[in-house]
Amino acid sequence: MNNADDDRGVLFSVLAGIGIGVLVGAAAGLLLAPKSGEETRDDLIKTMNELSDKVNELGQNMGQKVTAASEKLRAQMAQKLGETSDEEAAE
Repeated sequence: MNNADDDRGVLFSVLAGIGIGVLVGAAAGLLLAPKSGEETRDDLIKTMNELSDKVNELGQNMGQKVTAASEKLRAQMAQKLGETSDEEAAE
């Protein structure tokens, strides 16, 4: 058990190091980019707007799918209940 805990600790440390390296690299890339601050901000705003639009679209699509699935399930339940009522009436 002790070896497993040690292995998990080492794995966690390696993954944390990689994560920190990615963050530092991204920050350095933004700070040292040959674009002006205004261009960088414009790019970030454009990217955030596109991401927001995609998230909204995904949310609408998921809402439509959930509504359709709910209606289908409701119809199936009504049909099953109708069959059960018919069977009980026949007895």
